[in-house]
Amino acid sequence: MKTQRTIRRTLLAMVLAALGASGTALAVDEANPNQPIQSAQSLTVGAGGSITVNGAIVHSAPSVPDVDFYSFEAQEGDVVTVNIDGTTNGLDANLTLFGPGPAYPVLIMSTDAILDSGSTTEADPRIDGFRLNAAGRYTVAVSNFPILFRPGGTMTSTRTLSSGGYTLIISGLVPPVQYINIDIKPGNAEPAPINPKAKGVVPVALLSSYEFNALDADLSTLTFGATGDERSFRRCGKEGEDVNGDGRPDLVCHFENEAAGFVRGDLAGVVKGKTKSGKSFEGRGDLKVVPEKRGN
Repeated sequence: MKTQRTIRRTLLAMVLAALGASGTALAVDEANPNQPIQSAQSLTVGAGGSITVNGAIVHSAPSVPDVDFYSFEAQEGDVVTVNIDGTTNGLDANLTLFGPGPAYPVLIMSTDAILDSGSTTEADPRIDGFRLNAAGRYTVAVSNFPILFRPGGTMTSTRTLSSGGYTLIISGLVPPVQYINIDIKPGNAEPAPINPKAKGVVPVALLSSYEFNALDADLSTLTFGATGDERSFRRCGKEGEDVNGDGRPDLVCHFENEAAGFVRGDLAGVVKGKTKSGKSFEGRGDLKVVPEKRGN
């Protein structure tokens, strides 16, 4: 087992070195154990809707083949591409995509039939433009050919084992939305009163947290209103201010009241936007719509 870990680290180092030389952006490294399929390594979708993993196939014995399972969240209608782009030590790689558990149906597989990016000689497996028909957690298996799978992730063949490092790239996913806290008309202890027909702007504080830096918001993407899609943005403060007293700088922005689209019965306002790195976020705050006066 110690020898296997040493070989794995060596192969991973070779992959990292090759990527560093080519300038390819790195994401995460393979974590163990990630086998069987129920113990798949959970991956987080990046802001651009993609995931990159550096891994290695290292067999401890012919009777104990190494297979790497990775799982990720996806939405119905996502059109994903799963690609092994670059192998070391002559790894003869194979890709298999499984549907959500507990059945883990085999959806599609690919062997090393497609050339690597920029290569005229090296061919690795690729699942190109596969549409997912339901939301859920999907799993990818990286193995060496000709290991094949039944539903549930059990193997049907273990002959001709080869080892080596690889880079796994999953793309075409819808980036997840980060939910943040906001304060509409900060300073009010009660839900913020809103008169939909009033002129002027509504101040909204985007509150920073351990996971969200409000000052990292891309102001050009901010929207606010009854659904959160209203293009009501006017301006934000040039500097952050600690609105809720937690020691973190928050961002107070102003949105055009009439353009926010509030009507009687609305109980919340929604802010949507993206960070400067492209990650989507959304926040929801309490409010109350002031009843219109009789005769208006």
